[in-house]
Amino acid sequence: MQTVVLACHTIHDELEKAARETNCHYPFIWVESGLHLRTEVLRRRLQEELDKIDGVDRVLFGFGFCGNSVVGLTPRNFELIFPKVDDCITLLLGSYEMRKRYTEQGGVYFLTKGWLEGELNIWKEYQSVLERFGPEKTERIFRIMLSHYRSLGLIDTGAYDLAGLVPHVEEIAATLNLEHRILPGTIDRLKSFLSGPWNEEDYVIIPPFTTIEISHVCTGSTAPMLQGLTS
Repeated sequence: MQTVVLACHTIHDELEKAARETNCHYPFIWVESGLHLRTEVLRRRLQEELDKIDGVDRVLFGFGFCGNSVVGLTPRNFELIFPKVDDCITLLLGSYEMRKRYTEQGGVYFLTKGWLEGELNIWKEYQSVLERFGPEKTERIFRIMLSHYRSLGLIDTGAYDLAGLVPHVEEIAATLNLEHRILPGTIDRLKSFLSGPWNEEDYVIIPPFTTIEISHVCTGSTAPMLQGLTS
């Protein structure tokens, strides 16, 4: 079957590594990462990309549910397959259970190289607020914003050298009055995502010309995940 991968640039390094290790030669289409703050904007952008794809039987969709941004998308004459995960953080930690375990140890603001390099991230947001309001008001704003967090957790997925990232994360953590942690990650789920097989327990499988509905992403297995991460 002719297959193409449409994926978020946030996980570019991890997917490239997974492709090398699985000898995957599917063509990749990358979508910029700075669209996640507005569900309708991300959904519209994703549909635009899906509408451009032609001459394939299957699209591997390198996104999670992303705040239900995938709901309402309709593939054309190809099958659409994406992981049953809330977002890429769960994908890179390996499971929702692992993410929940870290969160229960104390609120963790998760980071990856992809997030730090993205169009929008917490450090760029901090700099923007600092420029507009000055240091005192910015400190108050971020103290409220991050009141449920104890640490910044940099996920080590093995897809890049941490040496150049750790000092930057330490600087961000110190500025935001948070601890910094290095958390073990994995690309195993991405390797499975590229190589298959794609079972209905771990993946949402959308037939051609079928609109994704909330029932596709909120099944018996995913409902606790979604509820746990939004409560």
